[in-house]
Amino acid sequence: MSSEPTEGYSYGSDPDFIEVQGHRAYVGTTPEGEAAIGRVAIWAASVEENLVHLCSRLINIDDHEIGYAVTANMSASAVIELVRKLVIDSKTTSDQDRADVMAMLTEARAALVERNRILHASLGELMLEGKMLFRSRRKKGPVPDGENPRWESTLRGQEELDEVGARLFNVSEDLWAYVHLPSD
Repeated sequence: MSSEPTEGYSYGSDPDFIEVQGHRAYVGTTPEGEAAIGRVAIWAASVEENLVHLCSRLINIDDHEIGYAVTANMSASAVIELVRKLVIDSKTTSDQDRADVMAMLTEARAALVERNRILHASLGELMLEGKMLFRSRRKKGPVPDGENPRWESTLRGQEELDEVGARLFNVSEDLWAYVHLPSD
């Protein structure tokens, strides 16, 4: 450990003592847990970027700017649906490529759902058995009169967060390779 304090932390005379201050005081995780959550965000953004590149390539292989204009304000879910439609309707995509892209889209959607359960959740203040409590709305949209919003709670430790980060990394790499590497 460095003898210099990191922003948000102060160190007492005991080298094993760290007092967490300010915006970090109520997070309820370790610096390693925060880093794992950060990796989820980093690789999810990469998945979204590579989905846009794939969609742009499918819209116009020679001029990706057209595809970027089309996808400029689209959510990741909307881009996935557009790619799905483009691949299904493509007359030049082989059956193998179509199957590969559909599998990548399925995995991208599932990985991004996991991302949402982490990044769009509130983080509990307490760590339970080394895990953080993530609470998120289960369903978007209005709640019928007289009903409470439906909340989903999930306990995740650093290892589970790293698994989600690794899953997003793998999806991102697969999408990137499909867009940028020559096919066999």
